[in-house]
Amino acid sequence: MQNESLLDVQGLTKVYGNKGSLFVPRKEMLAVNNVSFSIKKGETFGLIGESGSGKTTIGRMVLRLIEATAGDIQYEGKSILSMKKGEMDKLRSEMQIIFQDSGSAFNPRKTIGEQILHPLNKFHSNSDAGYQYNKVIEMLDVVGLRADFYHRYPHELSGGQRQRAGIARALIVKPKFLVLDEPVSALDVSVKAQIINLLIDLQKEFQLTYLFIAHNLDLVAYFCDKVAVLSKGELIETAPTIELFRKPKHEVTQKLLSSILTLDGDLGEYYRKQSAI
Repeated sequence: MQNESLLDVQGLTKVYGNKGSLFVPRKEMLAVNNVSFSIKKGETFGLIGESGSGKTTIGRMVLRLIEATAGDIQYEGKSILSMKKGEMDKLRSEMQIIFQDSGSAFNPRKTIGEQILHPLNKFHSNSDAGYQYNKVIEMLDVVGLRADFYHRYPHELSGGQRQRAGIARALIVKPKFLVLDEPVSALDVSVKAQIINLLIDLQKEFQLTYLFIAHNLDLVAYFCDKVAVLSKGELIETAPTIELFRKPKHEVTQKLLSSILTLDGDLGEYYRKQSAI
């Protein structure tokens, strides 16, 4: 793993609210408050916290799927919040997302192959049809799906298979950075383990950097190099995973970690066994 930062988040803040009117008072909600962290190249950085703590909001702000109210986000030393649309569009091929709900992430009226191909058409539209088809087949193989999945529709796939297809769709444009927004929370235990181990293998193969948003702390302990804890929109603690799980400093972190028994049990061995099922 390199020491160079890929992503630097500084004072990130998001306020939601209406503009108000003569009859409706202005109302604001502070969703994320002055959050700062850095993610190194090749690292898996975990964001954990109770429901509504701002995890998903941060993930979407990092990709500019929603706009920040204040703060800065630097990607490889360049501020993405100051980028114009054309600059941001060029960057999007390097920054992709895997969604939590693989069912709603796909158009039910289009085949899996067509939808994996879509980002390639968007970002590399000059490639010919033969190349594009072969690239989709290649990516299906990379994520453990057969070539005939190209012609299947989303409802014909299991949840785990759809999530593999979602990973293929993200990887086809050769990104450097992936936001993993609770990518296995809707899957059963054995399939979770298979997908997590696939993501670990892909990270090594393609030199990927991950922002992993999760509530499953066993997975975070196994998967992440560093963890940040959020509470009510504020970042309260950041540390290497082993250090944070064994010696949590903040009482909110201690309460979150009380939901798992111990880190001494070999979580890695558990997930390796599950992935073989």
